[in-house]
Amino acid sequence: MRTKLLFLVVTFLLSASIYCQEIGSVKNGEHTISLIKTNNKFACLYSDVNTNILFPKRSFVFPNKETIHSIIMDGFRNESNHQVYVQMNKYTIVKFEYKRMNGKMVVKIVHNNLANSKIGNTAFLTPFQIDELFGKKTETKA
Repeated sequence: MRTKLLFLVVTFLLSASIYCQEIGSVKNGEHTISLIKTNNKFACLYSDVNTNILFPKRSFVFPNKETIHSIIMDGFRNESNHQVYVQMNKYTIVKFEYKRMNGKMVVKIVHNNLANSKIGNTAFLTPFQIDELFGKKTETKA
């Protein structure tokens, strides 16, 4: 039984590495967020900070990495607390919630799946961590 489970896990990991490519990943405490490219789309996989369960991760999909990166980074230019909503598809709304914490702007991603009424939250992320997630090279940490 244990060998069969190990075989299934290894097979899944190998197939995932063949069909998708990790763009970037960020760990914030016990929680992680990763950006993965599959075919023509991008998936953001994250552990929900509102649950004690780190796996399975929640995810949402979007078609254009550069557009979403620009939307998120533009939000850091506003110095006050605010929110930006983006409808990713018919059943997915993502809110980027910006707050000033310890003198720096950070963003939390709130994912609302309308099909099953599930809401998930990432940990707060800095501009540097967003760039890291999206595979961007930055000179200095923000």
